Amino acid sequence: MEATGLLKRLLELPGGDQLLRCIQCGTCTGSCPMAEAMDYGPRGLFALVKGGDIEEALHSNTFWFCASCYYCTVRCPREILITDQMYAFKRLAIEQGIKPKVSTLQMYTAFHETVKEDGRLSETKMMRKFLLGSPKDLIKNTSMASLGMKLLRRGRMELKGESVADPDKFRVMLSKARTISPEKDEITSMDSGGAA
Repeated sequence: MEATGLLKRLLELPGGDQLLRCIQCGTCTGSCPMAEAMDYGPRGLFALVKGGDIEEALHSNTFWFCASCYYCTVRCPREILITDQMYAFKRLAIEQGIKPKVSTLQMYTAFHETVKEDGRLSETKMMRKFLLGSPKDLIKNTSMASLGMKLLRRGRMELKGESVADPDKFRVMLSKARTISPEKDEITSMDSGGAA
C-alpha cells in the first residue's frame, strides 16, 4: 500500500507505522475499559485506516477516550504499542485542527482521580467516576449498565479496586513528578478550553 497525505503523516509519527501489523483479532478492543464509550474501539480504528478511511478515523472519538491504561498494549499478540498509536492519532488530529466531538475532560479527570487515590487503575472505579460526572452518557448507554451486570454476575469485574501498598507515598511521588515536569498536557489544556 502506497501511503500518501494524512496516512503518510500518521505512519511517520512515533509508533504510527505499527498499525500496519494489526491482524484484527480484537484483543485490544476486548481489553479496553473505555471501549463502550468509543465509536469504533482500537480494532475498528485500525480497520478504518487500513481500509483507507483516515479522515473518518481522525474524526472518531476512539483515541480521545483512550485512558492510557496499556491493557491493549500488554495483551496484543502482535506486540503493537497500541497506546502509542492512540497518541499518534491525537498528535495528527491536533495538527489538523480536529477537536473531540464531546468533552473528554471528565474521562481524563476520572482516570486521574482513580490513579491518584489508589496508585493504580481500577476500571470499575474509573467508569463509575466518569459516568457520575457525565450522567447523560449513562442514560444514553444503557447497554453499558447491562454489560456491567453480566460481568459482575460472572465474576469478571471487580467491585472495589485494590490500591498500592502505601497510597500516601504514591501521592508524594506524583507531587514530585509535577515539580520536575510542570508543563500541562496539551490534550487536557486544549479540552478544558472547550472542545467543539
